[in-house]
Amino acid sequence: MRKFILLGACIALLIPSAKAADIVLPEGMEILTPEGVTVTVEDIRSIDKAKNLVVAGSPEKGYKAYFTAQDTDHGEELWVSDGTKAGTKMVKDIFPGPTSSGVAWMQRFNDKVVFQAQSDVDTGTELWISDGTDEGTYMVKDIHFFGSSDPSGFTQVNETQFIFAAKDFDSEGYNDKVQRWLWISDGTEEGTELLKDCEVYHPGSNNANDGDQHFIRVGRKVFFKADSKDQEFGEELWVTDGTEKGTFMLLDINKTVVNELTGATAGSQIDYGTNFYNEKIFFAAFSDEYGYEPWASDGTVEGTYMIKDMNPGENAQGVPNGAGIFTPRVYNNEVYFRGYYPPYGIELVATDMTEGHVRFIADLNTNPTPNGTANGVPDLFCEYDGVLFMKAQTGLDKESTDPINYGLELFYTDGTEAGTKMQSDLNPGVGVNAAWEGTVVSGSMFFRAQDTPPVGSQTWELFRIDNKDEFPKKVMDLVEGQDFVHSLRNLAGDLVLTSKAVPALFRYHYRKKDFDPEVDVESMEINFNTRAESGIQNTYMNREGLQIYPNPATEYFSFTANNPVESVQVFDISGKEVMKLTAVAGNKINISQLSKGVYTVLAHAGKSTYRNLLIVQ
Repeated sequence: MRKFILLGACIALLIPSAKAADIVLPEGMEILTPEGVTVTVEDIRSIDKAKNLVVAGSPEKGYKAYFTAQDTDHGEELWVSDGTKAGTKMVKDIFPGPTSSGVAWMQRFNDKVVFQAQSDVDTGTELWISDGTDEGTYMVKDIHFFGSSDPSGFTQVNETQFIFAAKDFDSEGYNDKVQRWLWISDGTEEGTELLKDCEVYHPGSNNANDGDQHFIRVGRKVFFKADSKDQEFGEELWVTDGTEKGTFMLLDINKTVVNELTGATAGSQIDYGTNFYNEKIFFAAFSDEYGYEPWASDGTVEGTYMIKDMNPGENAQGVPNGAGIFTPRVYNNEVYFRGYYPPYGIELVATDMTEGHVRFIADLNTNPTPNGTANGVPDLFCEYDGVLFMKAQTGLDKESTDPINYGLELFYTDGTEAGTKMQSDLNPGVGVNAAWEGTVVSGSMFFRAQDTPPVGSQTWELFRIDNKDEFPKKVMDLVEGQDFVHSLRNLAGDLVLTSKAVPALFRYHYRKKDFDPEVDVESMEINFNTRAESGIQNTYMNREGLQIYPNPATEYFSFTANNPVESVQVFDISGKEVMKLTAVAGNKINISQLSKGVYTVLAHAGKSTYRNLLIVQ
């Protein structure tokens, strides 16, 4: 017996936009998608969203940007780009013809992406995988034979597996409620199986758009929101290491009873999960005793604890006060976040993740109030040039002279009060700069913001700085009014993004004046190591084991390695292999055929692989 599904209209609504042909782009900026193709990526800030822009690949195979887009002949389908117009194309018409396949919740899995999609009316929405080619794009497994499994929450748990939430026949009718349980997969049909019959929440009932992810990988564990299948505890924090034994609820944080008959308790409103150096998770949670406060966990029951009750007491309704947590970011061995700290109000604070330790950094809004000073409400978003960037409110009183009010503007901190300062008054007066989505690409920081008061909503234009103290430069102004650029991503050294005003895929190739490939080339590889493990030499990243000279080089380079080298590979900055030598005579390699640029050299010596950068000039 096959499933029968009523297929609704799957064509996304087109946003009124300017014609790409009429747009004047700055040097280095180009539109990659063809005319008549509309990119349908969502504009929310989360990197875990239903319609996503995801970069996946490897140093050996290169990197590609995956996204959803639609045209009149194929509907909305999966698209891919290698950063060139010729290499930007529909991957596969998964649901043939103008009907959309419903590609959603796409995430990276090593050099591929995994997502949900539907190929025909009989099969329903199931688990798919793609390497960016037609033949490499296929349904992994038909999990729900009589319906749609609607898989989502894809999160890589280790080097070879990812977990996700999905429905099957048993979970859909269990306990008179449709549930999605936890599954695990290695990308093959036989390697895809039910991991734990717990009710998994994705994206979760409480997570804001500002959360980086709803499932959080920490080392080789994944933290997620779930309840027992019998709904005993509400939405609480769970963890998995990819095994059934290692998948369990950590703690019933909120013990408020909501069902006297069964004894079921309320959920704890888990939010803002943040990976702390692959060692612990920082998160916010509500308890009936302390309210909404910062918590931490190392993945064990005994290692799950509230960091501090930052705002003791109750409000007039008898509800415990909360810490006002927002946008946590890891920086300089601490988690920085917006939090309540009297008498300064909601300001910039940090924790080293030990119990009782939350320290005050700076009072960003010094306007006086009856109880102290006003809220600076910092929104943290990016580490760049040795500091942590955020936007913060300085006040909206145009007449104030002590302190002068600048509105919501760009700030940064080095972790000290003296080293916390307003970076620029981008929107003069008391205007709102609305800076978000800080993304570091090739040593420059890009973000969306506004430098004039908008008519209506925000403008979201693209800005750039090349060092922490440079006044932001507007990269482009697509249309008059609101550009709504969003989903900024690093594609192997170039910025890719899209826009609501012009829903196309843009690529921006830019190198700052003092670009240094030794410093400014960001790693695209997935990191599973803790701080301690990162201090141990990783042979794959071991530059000390491979010396290259001369460097920069022109016609040739020579090398020395810790062990006899059996083969050498050379990759360009996109990750494409440009040379491979299985026999190296005299440790000297001719590179006269290579263009100027930055290359990665891998030298293979038995079980060791050494890596270094080569500059060809």
